[in-house]
Amino acid sequence: MRISTNQIFMRGLNNMLAQQMETLKLQQQMSSQKKLQSPSDDPITASKIDLMKQRINSTERLQKNRDAALGAISYEESTLSNMINVLQRVREIQVQAGNTSLSEADRKALGEEAESLLGQLQGLANTQDSNGYYLFSGGKTSTQAITRDVGGQFVYNGDETQRFQAISGGLNVAVNDNGSDLFMRIPNGNGYFTVSQTVTPNTGSGTVNSGTVVDVAAYIPDDYTLQFVLNSTNELVVLISGVNSGPVIPPTGLPDDAPLYQAGNTVTFNGIQVTITGNPDVGDAFSIQPSQNESVFSTVDRMVVNLKRPFLTAADKAVVETENHQLLDQLDAALDNILAFQSQVGARLNQLDVAEQVNGDVLQTSQETLSSLEDINLAEVAVKLELQQVYLQAAQQTFAKIQGLSLFDYI
Repeated sequence: MRISTNQIFMRGLNNMLAQQMETLKLQQQMSSQKKLQSPSDDPITASKIDLMKQRINSTERLQKNRDAALGAISYEESTLSNMINVLQRVREIQVQAGNTSLSEADRKALGEEAESLLGQLQGLANTQDSNGYYLFSGGKTSTQAITRDVGGQFVYNGDETQRFQAISGGLNVAVNDNGSDLFMRIPNGNGYFTVSQTVTPNTGSGTVNSGTVVDVAAYIPDDYTLQFVLNSTNELVVLISGVNSGPVIPPTGLPDDAPLYQAGNTVTFNGIQVTITGNPDVGDAFSIQPSQNESVFSTVDRMVVNLKRPFLTAADKAVVETENHQLLDQLDAALDNILAFQSQVGARLNQLDVAEQVNGDVLQTSQETLSSLEDINLAEVAVKLELQQVYLQAAQQTFAKIQGLSLFDYI
C-alpha cells in the first residue's frame, strides 16, 4: 500500500496537535487543580458535580437555619427558666400566706413582693429578641404580647401562630410558642371547678377547700351553691343545689333531710368532693362553679388582692383561706403548664443537636464526593504532564523530520 507524502505529513501534524492538546489539558488541570475545564469535557461527571454542589449549598442553608433556630429556641428556654424561677418564688409567698398567725403588716409586705414579681412576669412575657421582635406574640412579632386594659384586665395581643424552620433534610422545628397557650389558658380552681364565697359575704369562719373530682365519669359540671341552714330542730345542716341539677344534697331539698354539719366533714356529690372546716353561720354559702381559663397574671394579681384583704376577724380570715386554696392550685397549674412547654423546648434543642450532626455528615460526604469528582491528584497529574511533554517533544521532532524529507535527497 502506497502512502503519499501528503498523508505522511497530515499524520505527523495530527499526532503533534493531539499531543499539544493533551499537554494543554494537563497544564490547565495543573493551573485550576480541577479535572474538568468545561462541562463538555465530561457531561456525565459535570452533571454529578452540579448535583453535589446543589446538595452542599442546600445543606449549608439548612445549617444556617439551624443556627438561627438555636438562637431563638435557646432564648425562649432561658426566658421560660426565668419565669419559672419567679413563679416558684410567688408560690413560696402563697404558701407563707397560708400561715394564719401572720399580721396584716406581714401580709402587706408579702403582697408588695408579689406585686413586684407580677411586674417581672409581665416583663418576661414581653421579652424581645436581638431584632426587637416579641418572643411570645405568635406571628405578630412587632406587637407587645401582654398588656393591661383600662379595667385592669390582662390582655394577650398576639395570635396563635407557631413558626417552623427547616433545619435538616425533612426535619422542621418550631421556633416559638405563643403567649395564649403559655400564659392565658390556665384553668382556675382545681382544673375542674372553683370554690368561692357567694356575692353576699359570709359572717362565720367556715371555709371550703379547693376540692377534687373523685369520679370523672360521674362528674356533672354545674353552678352549685353549698349553703348552711337550720333544720326544724335548730341544727346546722348542709344543702347543695345546682342551677341545672336542682337539689343534690338532699335530693328533696328539705333541711330536715340534709346531713348535719360537722367541722372537717367531707361532702361528695355528682363526682365532686369538698371538705368544710371552721364554724359557718346560718345563711353562709359557697359557690362551686366549673373552671374557666385564667391567665397566670390574673392569678398572681388575685393573690396580691388577697394578701391585702382585711385579716382581723374570723370571717375575714375565712374569706382569705378559701381563696388561698384556689390560688395555690392555680399557681401549681400555671407552673406545670410552663414546665411542660419548657420540656418541649428542651426536646427541640435535642432536635437541633441531631440536625447539626446530620448536616455535618451530609456536608462531609458531599464534599468528599465532590472532591473525588472534580479535584485532580496533583502529584499524579504532574507526572502525567512531565511525560506528556516528552511525548509532545518527540512528536514535534518527528514532524520536523518528516517535513524536511524529499526524494531529491536520494538522487
